[in-house]
Amino acid sequence: MAVSSRRATGGTMPTLRVTRLSDKRVIYPFVGCADMPLFPDAQTARDYAEQYGASLVAGDIAVPE
Repeated sequence: MAVSSRRATGGTMPTLRVTRLSDKRVIYPFVGCADMPLFPDAQTARDYAEQYGASLVAGDIAVPE
């Protein structure tokens, strides 16, 4: 899981990339995924992305495709 943030008009947007290690498949972002919400600062944006990424990993472990 790679987490970062970037400045955007109106706030800071988290960026997230989740890759399954066993087969290198990208779990997130995927085609058609919604944009991440804007946050007032970079740390809050990264914290959100880490929590969201952890939930995606847990879901993939529970029900892999």
